[in-house]
Amino acid sequence: MRPASRRPTAGHPSTTGTTPRPEPGHARVAPVRSAGARAARRLLLAGALVGGLPACDGDAGQKPRSALRPGAGGEVAAGPLRVLSPANGDAVESTFPLRVAVDPEVVRVSVKADGATVGRETVPYRESEFDLMVTLPEGRQELRVEAQDADGQTLGSYSLMVQVVGEQPWVALTSPRDGSTVRNPVRFTVNAADEVDEVEILADGREIGSVQPGGVLTHTFSGDGLQHDVEARAWLDGEVVATDDITITVDAASTPADSEFPELMVDILETYPTDGSYDYWWPDDVDWGGNPSDIYYLDRLFASGDPRNRSYCVGMTFEVFMRAFDVVDDETAGDGTINGVPFAELYELRTDWYVRELYGRGIVDAMENYGFGAEVSDWDQLRPGDILQFWRHSGSGHNAIFIDWEYNSRDDIVGFTYWSTQGSTDGIGYNDEYFGSSGSSVDPTFFFAGRPAMPWDWTPWR
Repeated sequence: MRPASRRPTAGHPSTTGTTPRPEPGHARVAPVRSAGARAARRLLLAGALVGGLPACDGDAGQKPRSALRPGAGGEVAAGPLRVLSPANGDAVESTFPLRVAVDPEVVRVSVKADGATVGRETVPYRESEFDLMVTLPEGRQELRVEAQDADGQTLGSYSLMVQVVGEQPWVALTSPRDGSTVRNPVRFTVNAADEVDEVEILADGREIGSVQPGGVLTHTFSGDGLQHDVEARAWLDGEVVATDDITITVDAASTPADSEFPELMVDILETYPTDGSYDYWWPDDVDWGGNPSDIYYLDRLFASGDPRNRSYCVGMTFEVFMRAFDVVDDETAGDGTINGVPFAELYELRTDWYVRELYGRGIVDAMENYGFGAEVSDWDQLRPGDILQFWRHSGSGHNAIFIDWEYNSRDDIVGFTYWSTQGSTDGIGYNDEYFGSSGSSVDPTFFFAGRPAMPWDWTPWR
């Protein structure tokens, strides 16, 4: 069962839906909205799962393609290079070890600060993890870590910010990243020396609020596509003792149309057991999409499931979405396609869903590239059943389905509850994570939410 809501969530009205507009010569079946009909649908969905789906007797279709690799505990991490420590926003001494993990084809790793190489190391023989010693001056340092093969070709890169500290108080804006483009509303996080009392944030010279390290400050800017100078001021005993600044460009908020898809996604996810019988498994040497059940599209086997009902995050949410699409397609008398996507093209859609690059939007890219949904950038508009791709300051990420917000005593959003598959819940289950300014906390700038649209709101993609 879904956990009880932490509190009534503002901005999450119940779905009332919109009467579909039939296309000429194409009759649609009215969506199911009555309580009795929805209860019958839940029983049908539960029966389909408990009664068993087609057996899995091998992989179908193409190998899932992604720029990511399995990470510990059900998360995703960028390959072929991963920075294990420090995390984005961490405070480090002037000389510190930078620990990396690499794939076998990587033979050399280099570190650059402001375009200058500050560290380079040949991968030790038969080692997949090792340390590079880096020495940097005090202050904010933007690092780029690169992996090369035997021919000197760059195979992958990783960017992060660290604050090199000494004896003096310090402050660092850890999110958004300097020079980035973000959507309204913008969420700021900071890290600071322990002795700092509070951190004041200014935008274009005007105070917009204050925040404690580990907290999140949300601000909505006026105008779209404009550049803003942001400054953090650290206060101690009534005086400013340290500052940090970044420049960002702010685009308009994205709020998609209302849709019955999120509610249907929740109906479907609640049919899966959370007792460990649907375990987490993400092997890096098996051509399998991470879905526990067989997935069919246009009456053809698209992706085989797992005979032991195992899954990994992106494969699990993709299966729930495909099951929801089948219901919507049946109820609206559709043509069996997701906005006209042919069978072979669905593999490209899935590659978008599975995330093509570190800090990628994944599910949002899939929806926008193929016209069947849109990003939800305003947290007040997020609803249970919307789909998430989020990243931590450590560089690891996860794909899940949103359930609810977590709040502190001041009624501020500090985290969220989601449904997915991960090692910490022995597979399918509910989990909580929290926003923060460094380490394994979630970076609010890289918290992406997408909402699938109903067929009458799909947009052309070709």
